[in-house]
Amino acid sequence: MTNTPAAFVGPPDDIGLRKVVIDGKTAGTVRNLNELGKVLRQAGLGLEDGVEWRGGDSTVWPDRTWLRRVTGVLMAVGLLGTASVLVKIGAKDAVDALTFAGRMAGFVLLAAGVVEAFCVLAAFDYWGRRRAAQSGPVLLLGASIALLASLGLLLLHVLNGSFPWYVLIWTALALWSFWALWVLVVRGRVWKRLHNPRHIAIGATVSTLLVVTNLAYGSVYVPSVAYPLVESTAAFGTPSLDKKGKMYLRVRLQIKNVGQVPVYVLGSIYWIKYRLANEGYPRYQVMSPGEFIDPPGRTLNPKEDYSVDVVAEIEHPETLTHEAVKVDTETFVVRKDRLEVAGDYEGSGKWKSELVKQGKEKDPPGPADNYKRYQSGISQSSELMNVVRGRERVTVWWVHSPYDPHLYVNVSRPGEDKTFEHGVGHAADRYGLALVRGSVAETPFPELLKKAQGQRPS
Repeated sequence: MTNTPAAFVGPPDDIGLRKVVIDGKTAGTVRNLNELGKVLRQAGLGLEDGVEWRGGDSTVWPDRTWLRRVTGVLMAVGLLGTASVLVKIGAKDAVDALTFAGRMAGFVLLAAGVVEAFCVLAAFDYWGRRRAAQSGPVLLLGASIALLASLGLLLLHVLNGSFPWYVLIWTALALWSFWALWVLVVRGRVWKRLHNPRHIAIGATVSTLLVVTNLAYGSVYVPSVAYPLVESTAAFGTPSLDKKGKMYLRVRLQIKNVGQVPVYVLGSIYWIKYRLANEGYPRYQVMSPGEFIDPPGRTLNPKEDYSVDVVAEIEHPETLTHEAVKVDTETFVVRKDRLEVAGDYEGSGKWKSELVKQGKEKDPPGPADNYKRYQSGISQSSELMNVVRGRERVTVWWVHSPYDPHLYVNVSRPGEDKTFEHGVGHAADRYGLALVRGSVAETPFPELLKKAQGQRPS
């Protein structure tokens, strides 16, 4: 028994720690002779009592303190960076996302961010004394989450065609993730400390697929089948004449949301037009244009309708050669479940004279046109999309042209070149922006005049 060594000192691991075993029990880990001496003294032993060296004698202490600490700090910084991104996005979406799927995704991101923050503690332990046996696998989990998150964000930027400056942050996190996984898997072989790694990998894969499937179902499929449907109608009321012979032509304009999702009504226009008997003139001429949705930017919920009566004044109707009068309407609506109009959209209306003072005289083109512009920033359906797409805003121009009054609508980032088109462009797929053309009401003018004369006051 006197020849049995009192302590065993094992071979150094990848960060220079050597396990000390006394009387068959692990007494600790050490990096140099001084630390070994402290462990032995706590057990009432000394170096002279006999130590068996395995994997190197008393001169083998490969610990590089500065490299180990730098590696540990880099691990912690990457984990904290990923945690801050995930917590910032997840916390906001968990409360404020416009859809249930968006809020669920927010909770998932928030939970992942909390896990990343917890992994920082594992980083200090793994690159310190490694007292926790699972600190390595926990770090492996954190690095894997960081890789998935950073690559996912980069993929979303590619799919949306947006590359703001902070894409560099996601790129840096992705590169850090690859480095961290190389250190942990190739050099540290932390996967060996996992119990049933194959079962864990299968469980993680199945869980990920379930989360992705649920999010895709709630974010893509459900919104696509729950489509907006807005109808607009116009109807002539009973015309009348005053004592001076002026005709008042009343028109009832109505818009109704008969779909399944709420919408913002961004802008509206109606035209009361007449057709002359003389074929030398244009087929229809505008008599009375205007807006009929008040206020612009209002919400129209499913099954909700809005109606208003407008009146056109016609001087000396008995002397006119009108054949017919008709009413057209157009309205731009956008899905409320895909964006939120931020700020005071209604109060943003400014006429051209005011915008000219701000250097907006070419916005939109047409020096002879007068117009009113509504503009407001928009918030995406989730903070995740705000991060990916960046700042965007919606602009509607109500152009007062003598012969062709119309609306322009545009959704773009501040500073981007605007397109002045009557259509909806890329925003149709992204935000559900739609142009609603109302049903046309047309009636012979002589018939209207006859009805008005029957209502003439005595």
